[in-house]
Amino acid sequence: MRITGGRRSVTRVSADLPSTLGSLRDSGHVHRTVKTEVRDNLLARLAAGEPTFPGILGYDETVLPEVERALLAGHDLVLLGERGQGKTRLIRTLTGLLDEHTPVVAGCEINDHPYAPVCVRCQRLVAEQGDVTPVAWKHRSERYGEKLATPDTSVGDLIGDVDPIKVAEGRTLGDPETVHYGLVPRTNRGIFSVNELPDLAERIQVALLNVLEERDIQVRGHTLRPPLDLLLVASASPEDYTNRGRIITPLKDRFGAEVRTHYPVDLSHELDLIRQEALL
Repeated sequence: MRITGGRRSVTRVSADLPSTLGSLRDSGHVHRTVKTEVRDNLLARLAAGEPTFPGILGYDETVLPEVERALLAGHDLVLLGERGQGKTRLIRTLTGLLDEHTPVVAGCEINDHPYAPVCVRCQRLVAEQGDVTPVAWKHRSERYGEKLATPDTSVGDLIGDVDPIKVAEGRTLGDPETVHYGLVPRTNRGIFSVNELPDLAERIQVALLNVLEERDIQVRGHTLRPPLDLLLVASASPEDYTNRGRIITPLKDRFGAEVRTHYPVDLSHELDLIRQEALL
């Protein structure tokens, strides 16, 4: 059976999926970026007439077409709207556009693809073991990362920091393997969401700016350049710009799309939402 990585092509159970780099190549698997993966699967849903974002009500003519256009264009996006408008729920449904399973180098902290490892550990492993390099499979639900922004969120939480234990073991500060990765790199080859983005301190937003602009990370003064493969999505409430914080202009400019959400525009949509949430 040929495995192309598409949403409909991976149909076997995990136990039957290739377990080594060599068998993965033999299966015909094709490596795609996250944004290409999401775009292809979204196009497949649109062509089949399937709901693109199941469970999202009242946005069919307004918000969802804008989100679809942003994803088809390969943009990172920010959802801007009042609280309680389903921004987080909409973001979480994006995982349904990922392939059901995707291969990673077994044991990799940042989910390196076996064809193109980017961390030092996986590059060394593939160079040493070649076609017998062990391959693991991640379900789409494991490829989503989320952080509720708070003023005390640190660069270490999102990006990473030097691991003092590894330094104590004798490694130098400049050794890339001394880094303990944060949430963003650990969601490499997936979707990462920052909820209430303006609540992040401006210096933390600067760190995110580098992820969006250069797709690399900076930890304790030295730059690591694993080319992160991410779809970055954020949410924000308009009042946050004055009450608690703001999105710095350079970061806001790096999001390719800004989509405004809204409350139900008519009674039927509101009743549908009540029925859905009340499980009637």
